[in-house]
Amino acid sequence: MARRVLIIGANAAGVEAASDARKKDRTAEVTLVTQEKNAGYSRCGLPFVIGGQISGFRNLIVYAPAYFQMLKLNLRTETKATSINTKDKTVTIATKEGVVEVLPYDSLVIATGAASFMPPIKGKEKPGILSLRTIEDGEKIDAAVRAGAKSAVIMGAGLIGLEVGVGLMERGLKVTIVEMLPQILPQLLDADMAKLVLEHLQEKGMIILTSKGVEEFLGESKVTAIMAGGEKIEADLFISAFGVRANTKLALDSGIPLGETRAIKTNGRMETEAKDVYAVGDCAEA
Repeated sequence: MARRVLIIGANAAGVEAASDARKKDRTAEVTLVTQEKNAGYSRCGLPFVIGGQISGFRNLIVYAPAYFQMLKLNLRTETKATSINTKDKTVTIATKEGVVEVLPYDSLVIATGAASFMPPIKGKEKPGILSLRTIEDGEKIDAAVRAGAKSAVIMGAGLIGLEVGVGLMERGLKVTIVEMLPQILPQLLDADMAKLVLEHLQEKGMIILTSKGVEEFLGESKVTAIMAGGEKIEADLFISAFGVRANTKLALDSGIPLGETRAIKTNGRMETEAKDVYAVGDCAEA
């Protein structure tokens, strides 16, 4: 019987794991499961599609469907892995139509990546707060701009927040960046370098407010303003760029332990503490 390799997640780490599995075993049954519509694309390019430097989200796709067909990889898009049973060695999945299946595995690779993080801010459950992690996220932002948005508030002055801000300015929007810490790019630059970047962006017309934490999302049917540092800031578009966290819920719910960094605990061979279960990419600790 062919060895069954099941991979949850079909972006960089997941596709690499699938490709490597195929190279090592030409007869293995290799299946990738992803919630997204698209697999194997460059997340780093998302802000540049929004800004117009890259013409279309489809141009971010690195691994076309033909790649998966060529390697005989079974790609299941728009399909969510809902639970892992490490004792029975099965994964329960649900399609977008609601069809539930149970897939057996001999080897399981968790490549669920990272997910956008939202702090516990009052009103965070209200509609109208976007983020940028997937092509679908990018399409929502692009649609809002095409629908006539004239201004945007971006919460977080990390790399993604600033890149999205520049992209939206290229589209003609008034952009305000709100950052809780006293400088932009706090995880990348020291204060002196951050000041130079800040001044450059301000010269381009970006409004950057540092040392201001978001306290509340305001609005009735959807978010229309935020309170930050005691100041009410209105806009047409609100983008959360607070950062990402390892996407570990599926593993944790299945009894697979996390490590000190709150990512999935692995050894030097990327094995978790569950037999025949591996973790790779942003969701994994090692």
